[in-house]
Amino acid sequence: MNNTTERQQTAVLPENSAMEPEIAHDIKKFERDGFIGPIKLYEESEANDIMRRLRAKNHDRRHILYDNKMNYDRHFDIPELTEHLTHPLIVKYLRAILGTDILLWRSEWFAKFPGTSGTEWHQVRDYSYTDGNPLIVPTESGWNAYIDLTVWTAFTPATRETSCMRFIPGSHKKFYYDERKETSAGRVGLYDHTKTDSGFFGYNFEDFKIDPDWDPEKSGPIDMEMRPGEAVIFTASCVHGSTPNRTERETRLAISGRYVPTHVRVYPGLDKYKAHGEEFDLTQYATVLVSGEDHYEHNKIRAENNHGQKFRRYGA
Repeated sequence: MNNTTERQQTAVLPENSAMEPEIAHDIKKFERDGFIGPIKLYEESEANDIMRRLRAKNHDRRHILYDNKMNYDRHFDIPELTEHLTHPLIVKYLRAILGTDILLWRSEWFAKFPGTSGTEWHQVRDYSYTDGNPLIVPTESGWNAYIDLTVWTAFTPATRETSCMRFIPGSHKKFYYDERKETSAGRVGLYDHTKTDSGFFGYNFEDFKIDPDWDPEKSGPIDMEMRPGEAVIFTASCVHGSTPNRTERETRLAISGRYVPTHVRVYPGLDKYKAHGEEFDLTQYATVLVSGEDHYEHNKIRAENNHGQKFRRYGA
């Protein structure tokens, strides 16, 4: 398969898409480009206040889900993330693209420290690049770009200098990377991802390229500069990356939430997995139903965080 081959199935909005007129133009742009933004969620002053509380509570690990150095799924122990990842405007966009029945399956904490390199170009379908096991598997579609959406929210300025996200418009419609290819980078050996500035947490996504000569920089990349409190929504099958942090003192902080329709199996058949040099014990893990109903019952669901605080859920 070469780098210009179209997907076997063109991504389409589901039948139960809850499109609201005021965002219809944005959704058309998303279908064309694979991403939309910036979308304003908070005033800058509010985003700055949330950031300060996030930084303070990040150090309290008494209720954390995973005992490792990756800040995955902190929405279970940091109340501000419990609230943020179910923000009504986020869910409004998700319902228009994924349909009314939606699960939050992961959250991630992305910090770019002064002097760190940019995140290299990559394209993800089922996250099998981590250790060879698919982490999400759809049951109602084949290759469809709209089975997994990421909402990436900046809580500090995300500029070309501090490290902003980059996208290749329309790249969600083609295969550029095959994350199931055999590779050793990131999957074997011991390394500390907090000290490894490889561009992709110890992995080399060049290894997954279908056409080694394809140059993303010649494919019209878009730099998504954002202010604190703004978000970008994208499908991970849209080729994306980030600029380096060229500053000497500014740390860029962003939080991402990853969402799937309820027909998707999350971590199918796995009780643990390895990624980025860390192991994740899934004993206490569960998805969160942020909208609609779960008619499939593929996944364990939790209604409360580790403090007993309920997650918001929006009706069908």
